[in-house]
Amino acid sequence: MKNLIKKLAFSALLLVGVGNAQAQNGYEVPTINPEYATMADEIIGMQLSDPDKANKQFTKLLRKIQKSKEDLLSVGQYFLDKNIYPCANQCAKQLYTLDPTYIPGLMFNGEVCMLRKDYGAAGQKFDEVLTVDSTYVPALKRNAFVYKNINPHVAIEMLERIKNVEPSNVSADKELGDIYYNLDEFKSAVASYKSYFDAQTQNDSTDIRAAENYLQSLYATQSFMDLAQLVTRFEKLDGKDMVFKRMKLFAAVENYELDLAEQAMGYISNKEYPDSFYLYLDYAYAANLLTELADIPGAIGYYELALKRDSTKVSGYKELANLYRRNRQISEGIETYKKYIHALGENVQLSDYFGLGQQYVAASQQADITPEEKAKYVQEGDSIFLAILAEKPDSYQAVLMRAAINITDGSVPEDNVKALYEEALTMMEGKENTEAGKLQALRYLAFYAVQKDQLEDARKYTDEILVIEPENAFAKQIDTYLKSLEQ
Repeated sequence: MKNLIKKLAFSALLLVGVGNAQAQNGYEVPTINPEYATMADEIIGMQLSDPDKANKQFTKLLRKIQKSKEDLLSVGQYFLDKNIYPCANQCAKQLYTLDPTYIPGLMFNGEVCMLRKDYGAAGQKFDEVLTVDSTYVPALKRNAFVYKNINPHVAIEMLERIKNVEPSNVSADKELGDIYYNLDEFKSAVASYKSYFDAQTQNDSTDIRAAENYLQSLYATQSFMDLAQLVTRFEKLDGKDMVFKRMKLFAAVENYELDLAEQAMGYISNKEYPDSFYLYLDYAYAANLLTELADIPGAIGYYELALKRDSTKVSGYKELANLYRRNRQISEGIETYKKYIHALGENVQLSDYFGLGQQYVAASQQADITPEEKAKYVQEGDSIFLAILAEKPDSYQAVLMRAAINITDGSVPEDNVKALYEEALTMMEGKENTEAGKLQALRYLAFYAVQKDQLEDARKYTDEILVIEPENAFAKQIDTYLKSLEQ
């Protein structure tokens, strides 16, 4: 006790402004004896000016109350409410010595530990309360608060016990939602937040963080219709909240509400926030929207910003490469797709190489390149499809793409291309969902046969096209021509 007040004086400086949870402490505190309140005020007043005298006064006070649980609790709480930890702690220790099963005393002990941020010791005291009364909701609440960030699974257990005792306690649902969200268990987060927000007839600013988490959990679980409905409710809480604006855009794009999405992306296009506030997904969704609106240059610009924001988003390189191809920025498309392949590393699939090959097909079909450039694109692209076939010999898609990339002049029938399409047709025999591939091969073979005056083959291939697609304009044109020769 000798150095208590000196420690108290130091602690007073450290703990200024540190609040406690008296409003939610969950235990009844007797009214303090006026005499003891006066002595406590004198101790507090002397702690800096005359710590020795304050120490003697506290010793005197503690001797008066040391055998009374009620007085120890009321005086201890008085000191706790004023953030005077050393005195509150001495009362807590004596209270525990006097009766270690006294629930208000155990709860008070826990709050004293909370004041010094010793959450492990606080949790232990609240656990002791639950040993005495396993249904004591205030202890369950404080334990949930204690463990929320240090052991969330224990916090979940406490909150579920609260719900068992008080099924209508929606505050516990809100807390459960927060914990599940932080654990990335979004389906459970949605269920808990739904219970909470369904019970709330009117929200206020205290619900903003939970509302943000709820919306983001809905997005994570792809509940886009619910997301759209709820964001309309929550955006009224704060018209400048970026999460609400972000979720409104994402929901509108996912639900293909393009007019609403155009309005919603204003927070991006108008640069309403500092650059560092925007995420990869902000720009990616803006790019996807502009793609749907056929603004390919604008979409490219946003995907470039997205990857500048986060270059680890591998799929972004693929999307950007395909946009470059659509915008006839062929060399950029190839180089970006190569970055995509490189970023995939060991996770690269044959389908990814197939996509790179398609970039080369597009490059080889440009009208404004030199014969040397065309030959280079054909050679590099064909080598990719050959490599795919080496890994997967039954890939008729690779053979189809080999045929396409080896067409040097689309107006002239070419024997090597014909042979490749025939090979692809053979490979497709007996396989399902090959109609598109068959049409591609049959179209060229019919063209080749007509150009070579191989009329029987022309009729054969034309009829096969019409079986698959009766209104195929190309086949109907050849059919008309062949019938004219028969007259």
